[in-house]
Amino acid sequence: MTVEAYNPGLRELWDSVVDSSRNGTFLLRRGYMDYHADRFADRSLLVRDGHGAVAALFAAADGPGADPGTITAHPGLTYGGLVLPPATCGGDALEILEAVAGYWRGQGRRRMVYRAIPHIYHRMPAEDDIYALFRLGARMTECSLSSAYEAPADPPRNQNTRRNIARGQRNGIVAAPSDSLDAFHAMLARNLDERHGAMPVHSADELRLLASRFPENIRLWTATGPDGTMLAGTLLFVTDTCAHAQYIASTPEGRELRAPAVLFDTVMEHYRPLRRYFDFGTSCEDHGRYLNAGLVRQKCGFGARGIAYTTYELEL
Repeated sequence: MTVEAYNPGLRELWDSVVDSSRNGTFLLRRGYMDYHADRFADRSLLVRDGHGAVAALFAAADGPGADPGTITAHPGLTYGGLVLPPATCGGDALEILEAVAGYWRGQGRRRMVYRAIPHIYHRMPAEDDIYALFRLGARMTECSLSSAYEAPADPPRNQNTRRNIARGQRNGIVAAPSDSLDAFHAMLARNLDERHGAMPVHSADELRLLASRFPENIRLWTATGPDGTMLAGTLLFVTDTCAHAQYIASTPEGRELRAPAVLFDTVMEHYRPLRRYFDFGTSCEDHGRYLNAGLVRQKCGFGARGIAYTTYELEL
């Protein structure tokens, strides 16, 4: 295996490998990875086999103020690491990751942080990298619990969730796709500030840019009251296998009127025949050390169950 650094001249090749891979998603296409190039120094690699064919991509970067001895796959994305073509299998991933580790050692790196792609995003099974990390002595340093349900089975909503949906419908709540990104972002920012003293990872301008680049993948759904006021919303990141709720927000009035329940009932029914999974996202803070049990119960009420988002650390 040979390793080469990514450069913009390889963009078309990179994207074609992502699109045909077992586990690549639109987040790993260059149009998404490069939108925050001003904040993250790209350190991605291509790994080629003895015939020159791409055996894997390695999505990685350095973030602002990053430890110069650490390489992270990927600090600006939910996940990163190896993107594996269908022909790469089994022990190939071990050889690939050994080559990648050797490359980074040669660059003076001492540590690799690896954020694995959860299996719900895999077109084909692609956990070869997890085995390779184990073989190389990596340790899990973070595990966050997400909640997803597998379609097309009818999600087993519990009695309380069904009651909330019915109440919201009686209150005249209606959910539908929306283009009101600015209004949603403002509602989201208020939610995060009030509850966590935080701001959204993406600015409104960034969301508009990404939505324009990936109109089929980034979709906003909102729930409105009888007067048309936005009361709840979710920004979905839709991959080939999964509709993922990247952001969720609601107003106090919307929660009182049960707008979130109607919103997710509608969205889940829409995507149930279209995608294998619906993922509500993680319910953890402090790198997985704190679990919001109440939030998990709400998601379980819609039939969602646990999915692990894992991070590993490998000493080089």
